[in-house]
Amino acid sequence: MLNVLVAIVIGVLIWRASMWMIRVLATPPPELDPSDVVEVSQDFRCNVCGAEVTLKMLNVEEPKPPRHCREDMVPVAPIE
Repeated sequence: MLNVLVAIVIGVLIWRASMWMIRVLATPPPELDPSDVVEVSQDFRCNVCGAEVTLKMLNVEEPKPPRHCREDMVPVAPIE
């Protein structure tokens, strides 16, 4: 009897997690106003792992640097 109860509880937990994941994936991204996005060319580097990314578009309302390894990336001066 205990095995059946544990199996039912595990099944319900898996079902709820699956339904949550489907809802998250089915939610469309928020609409962006084209006037809120500007073209830039800024490089950023992660201080933890050294990964680099070039930012081509930037939201003017939230000009935050991207995050990587759970830390804010630092701007890199362009090499000419």
